[in-house]
Amino acid sequence: MRKIILPAILALGALGALPTTFMAPAMAQEGNLAERRAISGYQQTLFPVQVKSIQAAAGFEVPVEPKWETLTLAGQTESIKESWYLTDVYVTPLVVALTKVASDDMGKSALKAKLKKIVFAYNEATAPASAFEKGLSFEDGVLTLNFKPGVNADQIEARAKAIQEFLEGKL
Repeated sequence: MRKIILPAILALGALGALPTTFMAPAMAQEGNLAERRAISGYQQTLFPVQVKSIQAAAGFEVPVEPKWETLTLAGQTESIKESWYLTDVYVTPLVVALTKVASDDMGKSALKAKLKKIVFAYNEATAPASAFEKGLSFEDGVLTLNFKPGVNADQIEARAKAIQEFLEGKL
């Protein structure tokens, strides 16, 4: 599934077929210069396309707000640009889940009515390694995904299923 989804996400953005608004990312002030440069490159090149794919899957321009200062782990400078580090952990499973939730008018309406923002974050104390539903919260219309970057990145389908089932239970 991973080989099909990521190229599709990138292709949609490249075609300009997706909405263009997203919450401007705050630059992480933590980390060394190389880490800050790596995340800045990700923010400027990959992230805008990924936001478009998330919004296309949701069916509306939902704001997406990564907590960059929690997503850039020390010593992972080179990993940031790799799909397994952030894309496979956060973006691709979310796109798959939102696509399934918004597969009909009822799902699209429920998302638009209740989902106000999506947050990507990592909290070492509470992020699960594999019980992905435990890394999700939905409060005041904010869906938060709390996963450790780069960990169990190959479990895209399991994350997507957890996100979908969790979100459908909240809508």
